[in-house]
Amino acid sequence: TPPGSSAERTPVVVDSMREYLLEKESSSVSSVFTVTGFNFAGRGQSSGMAFIMLKPWEERPGGENSVFELAKRAQMHFFSFKDAMVFAFAPPSVLELGNA
Repeated sequence: TPPGSSAERTPVVVDSMREYLLEKESSSVSSVFTVTGFNFAGRGQSSGMAFIMLKPWEERPGGENSVFELAKRAQMHFFSFKDAMVFAFAPPSVLELGNA
């Protein structure tokens, strides 16, 4: 949400993220853990983030169910949010190595 947003406004956006992932991406997503008041850029009442656990590969066959395709679809959906900037991305598979 925009800087200075109320503490009540951010959970509404985070809940919308969770709802999309659990309902529209249910073929790939097992669970979603969300946090408000903190993100990778810092902390504050206008910050939030979500961690997604995917279903095992055998339950989500096909390239359209890869983490990268899920992130693309989620990002396209999150672009429609008028009151927040939300970014969907896949973290590096091995910590400390980055995506290069």
